[in-house]
Amino acid sequence: MDIYSKTTFLSEFSPRNLAKHLQKNDWIFAEYYETADARKDGKPYRAFLFRNKARTVFGLKEFYEERKTDFRLLASRVVSDEIFRESLISDDEDLRKIWKRH
Repeated sequence: MDIYSKTTFLSEFSPRNLAKHLQKNDWIFAEYYETADARKDGKPYRAFLFRNKARTVFGLKEFYEERKTDFRLLASRVVSDEIFRESLISDDEDLRKIWKRH
């Protein structure tokens, strides 16, 4: 993840098909994207990112492929499945830096 590249993108989104009782939650989600031509390995890079509103918990799941994964469904699972959410928690300092602007 090259957080300083000029050819990276971060876009926020909301969970999809989230149960009504879970719709008010403390999680914010985004997709991080680096173009293939901006990377040394020549592969596109996508990451599913999330954080809590207090900015004390950050999570990440990385993808090195063209296939599109519906990150909105992953977001729903993060909200509804604590075990899944815990498996994606990361202490990578770059995550804090990425979220500073969002």
